[in-house]
Amino acid sequence: MVSGGDQDDDRVLSPEELDIEEQEEVAAIGEGRYVIGPDGPPNAPAESELEDADDDSETDAPEAATPQQDTDHQTQSQPQSSPQTQTQSQPQTPPEPQVTGRDVKKWLGEELESHDAQYAYHIAAKYGDSVAHQQLATDDVGAAFDGLLVWYARQLAGSTSIDRALGILLGESSVQVKYPTKRLVAYLEENDLGPEDSIRDLVETVDEQDGLTFPR
Repeated sequence: MVSGGDQDDDRVLSPEELDIEEQEEVAAIGEGRYVIGPDGPPNAPAESELEDADDDSETDAPEAATPQQDTDHQTQSQPQSSPQTQTQSQPQTPPEPQVTGRDVKKWLGEELESHDAQYAYHIAAKYGDSVAHQQLATDDVGAAFDGLLVWYARQLAGSTSIDRALGILLGESSVQVKYPTKRLVAYLEENDLGPEDSIRDLVETVDEQDGLTFPR
């Protein structure tokens, strides 16, 4: 093998020097394939061993998967969702909140406190199969009492007038009602009854009016 320094780099190589097969450190192992020995002629493998090695490398190489095979493999790898799983994934309707009697009382208290009136009430009452509500707010204590009495009597009166129904309720009540004397005097004067008239005259007058009603 030719070696040299800077002087050898400047000279022109001959065709024999360009032929690598002529070098003693090079051994051909196939077409276009060579083995180079670092310290002399190399130990080149036999041609039959090279052919066996080539066959083994081709056999061991994995077969390239076709696009269809890749698609089939991905399809089989994906988990199949069952109808039960799909049903469980649907959003659940939240349960309705439970309202207790304490919640109702609290709401009624807050609602009544929101009124600026001096007197207010909110009542619910059951009469047979019916439920009625009454709400009132006023600064007149008499109007608040009248509204409560009239509303209650209206639920029970039916075909009876409200004033008669109230008279019956008060008459049958265990509460004894005391009227001021001036209310009786006003009634006598309105019906032209005086000291010269008898109790019979008073009873007949009340009976003719179908009851005793004190004027306002």
